[in-house]
Amino acid sequence: MKLSDRFFKNRVKPIVITQFILIIPMIVFIFLSFTTYPVNFFYSGFVQIILAISMFLTGIEQYILKKKGWSISFFTISVFLILVAVQSFYVSTLKR
Repeated sequence: MKLSDRFFKNRVKPIVITQFILIIPMIVFIFLSFTTYPVNFFYSGFVQIILAISMFLTGIEQYILKKKGWSISFFTISVFLILVAVQSFYVSTLKR
């Protein structure tokens, strides 16, 4: 079994490619978040937003593939991640 078959089997290819493209900035923001001292919550918020977008795309993909339970789960996880990201942005704006 080829590697491309493993990633694209029973998946919607444009959504998977978009998720792979989103991994690059997420890795950069994770690196920036952990290399700054103290931990920069602004970058952490970006990581959470990118992860929420990826989860939302997975929810759309599961909806297209007629898996209603999984799609609802991914949609709710993405909403919770957006709420956590908003809190991270709020914490990053607080003056010390």
